[in-house]
Amino acid sequence: MALEREPYFFLSYARRDDRGDAFVKRFYEDLVAELDGLGVDCSGQQPFRDVERIALGMDWERTLSREVGHCRALVALCSPAYVNSLYCGKEWAAFEARLVKYREQTDIDVPALIPVLWAPLHGAMPPEIGQYQYFEAPMTQEYLEQGLLGLLRSDPGGRAYRTVLSLVAKRVRYAADLFRLPRAQDLDLRAVRSPFEGWEPAGPGVRTTGHVRVFVAAGVTGRMPAGRLRQEYYGPSPLDWTPYHPPIHPTVAHRAQRVIIDEGCTTSLEVVDRGLAGKLDEARRDNQTSVLLVDAWAARQREYCVPLSDYDRQNHPVTGVLVPCHETDEESCDEKLWTDLQQVFRRNWMRRNDPYDPLFQVQVERHRFEDRLARMVVVAQNRLMENAVPRRLPAGPPAPPMPGRKEPPPSSPPRSDDPAELPDRPPPQKGQDDDD
Repeated sequence: MALEREPYFFLSYARRDDRGDAFVKRFYEDLVAELDGLGVDCSGQQPFRDVERIALGMDWERTLSREVGHCRALVALCSPAYVNSLYCGKEWAAFEARLVKYREQTDIDVPALIPVLWAPLHGAMPPEIGQYQYFEAPMTQEYLEQGLLGLLRSDPGGRAYRTVLSLVAKRVRYAADLFRLPRAQDLDLRAVRSPFEGWEPAGPGVRTTGHVRVFVAAGVTGRMPAGRLRQEYYGPSPLDWTPYHPPIHPTVAHRAQRVIIDEGCTTSLEVVDRGLAGKLDEARRDNQTSVLLVDAWAARQREYCVPLSDYDRQNHPVTGVLVPCHETDEESCDEKLWTDLQQVFRRNWMRRNDPYDPLFQVQVERHRFEDRLARMVVVAQNRLMENAVPRRLPAGPPAPPMPGRKEPPPSSPPRSDDPAELPDRPPPQKGQDDDD
């Protein structure tokens, strides 16, 4: 009988901290190597890092839920972006609940939740993190001032970085080898509340808010775009499209959702159809932004060409367009492909890849995808907030008199500075709730 998977540790981090994944990947690999040097064999229960363990077509929310619910230890790369990431908070809360349950069963506190100061937290440390030991001798002042990310950037082979790495590895081994936490078999992270909600750091890293609708225009395996021969980029649904090869990462739609969530927004997925223009208008009326993920090959198909051309002829200032392209996909090097796409987006083509107007991005390679999309979301959100549609609150009963205030008798003439008597005063704008 096969053993149920129990990842030796789960690496919890905010993608916003390292879009290119170079430094997170380096730390993860160094930590696995350090554990190997301590005599730990992780091959039977491999540690979990999402970009390595979530394969094409997998349900990433269900996968994250299962891995957090079964792992032996959790290493959290704490930073302002981590605290502001919806799913990082969910991962923290779900794993912490397992520690609480174990303590109730055994009266033992297991040090299996291991916070690492990845980037300095501005202002006060959230109490949910501060209650755990994240600094100990012989860690250095450099670590507190720069965080582990700063040490990796400045001196990845230096004593300060190696010291932290060694201590983290020892703590992971201690927790993973000596204890077996109760598994959360039916864990669903979508139902878990982040303990960091409402905590706002002082300084950079403040999150945006709002909802981003993601629309996908892509081919499917049963009906390949004209001229396209490589089927491995497609699946049974447009939402299964994975433009980057080899297809070891989640679909581009799910990758986009993770970026948007890390920017502090909620998100939904839809397929482009003939009602696209109306949906984009509806989104803007609802104070929502939109992103179109477009397969250049599929844009030749009439089912997508018509609605995308309609979009191009209209004004959608809070909608972004991103067209991925893998640099080694020889089929997509055909200049005719991009000439045809230009005909679809005639009006917007002149502003493609404009660094000052990042809402129309074409031929976006894999290593630039997350950065380009994140910037697109932030710019669209900012534009939306500048032109948000005010919402009038429903009428209610008149407010009671303020304590101690003497109301004028009914016969008193109205004062010219009484707000109730001023003509056509606009209603106060209702602030957006934080959906995180």
